[in-house]
Amino acid sequence: MYYLNAGCFVMSILNANEQAETGQRIVIQSRSAVEITEVTGVVSFDEEEIVLETGTGKLSVEGEGLRITVLSLEKGVVSAVGKINAIAYLNEATGKRSGLFGRKG
Repeated sequence: MYYLNAGCFVMSILNANEQAETGQRIVIQSRSAVEITEVTGVVSFDEEEIVLETGTGKLSVEGEGLRITVLSLEKGVVSAVGKINAIAYLNEATGKRSGLFGRKG
């Protein structure tokens, strides 16, 4: 499910047997803030990339001046601010990105 409303992009990723109330949720506000649910760990982070372990695989948030503002592994939520350039799942077998919003060469 995708929808765009007043500069906010929301993406929910549901498995086939999940209810609409569950599943990973990625909310991007005006390319300057992101909130991601179902996060199980932080693999790495710096001002240009945050790599998260999620229930659906490793997820990369790429940008400029990125800062994690909320990290709650108990709740499975990570929020970050900065200029967001791309969000991509990382293919575990090849290490290549499978992009939601952009590709990194």
